[in-house]
Amino acid sequence: MERHTLVHQGRERRWIEIPGDANTLLLVLHGSLQSGNVMRNFTDRTFEGLGPTVVYPDGVKHHFNDLRTGFNEDARRLRIDDVGFLTTLVQRYNADAVIGCGFSNGGQMIMRLLFDAPGLLTGAATFGASMPTPDNTLISTQRYQPTRLLSVQGTEDPLVPYHGGMAGIGGNNRGETRSATGSAEFFAGLNGCDGHVTSTSGTLRVDDWTGKHPMRLVSLEGAGHMVPVDKDLDPRLGHNPKTPTGGELIQQFFFA
Repeated sequence: MERHTLVHQGRERRWIEIPGDANTLLLVLHGSLQSGNVMRNFTDRTFEGLGPTVVYPDGVKHHFNDLRTGFNEDARRLRIDDVGFLTTLVQRYNADAVIGCGFSNGGQMIMRLLFDAPGLLTGAATFGASMPTPDNTLISTQRYQPTRLLSVQGTEDPLVPYHGGMAGIGGNNRGETRSATGSAEFFAGLNGCDGHVTSTSGTLRVDDWTGKHPMRLVSLEGAGHMVPVDKDLDPRLGHNPKTPTGGELIQQFFFA
């Protein structure tokens, strides 16, 4: 493990690096109130050992300035340029392929990169994050470039409703979000997908929109708000199915 810093907007920004294949970079963004190191432990290092170099950046005051108008944290109030910071970080590695992966607020930040830094990512994966509704979206879709996408959501997520609605907990809302399927269909349309197949296995449902730039939605029946890993998590997040793990889902979609 290596720790790195750079200065952006006059602020020191930090990240953790797990060295691997220099030609492929896996950018892993944490959720609200987390950090890069917390994300690494929260996910039980599920994204390590897949081959790529893995980097875990820290947000400012434990958040990234994502694409939702309903997002109200210091990262937004301070006008933190996370698009610029993450672009600079990624470009330092000069990798041939860059997979962006984010959980919750980090997943929303990955989506912002797809619109505000088109072409930076060659693939993207989100866990516990769906596309917000148009009235809760800061960005324009005009610059989007078709990108291979994976979305993983629990059907009983207590913070990001699988069927759409108000995201957040208690009074700390994040605005309206699309349903998991509606979000996947939105990106499948942007990707120019021309087919749709569904498969089920136990409590796992996989929807694949096919084409040159495929979109996959993995629905975890009964699962909550998390990256599935083979360990016990805070029960307040909901049920953790433990298998398949987040790393296995990434491996199957991007590296199989």
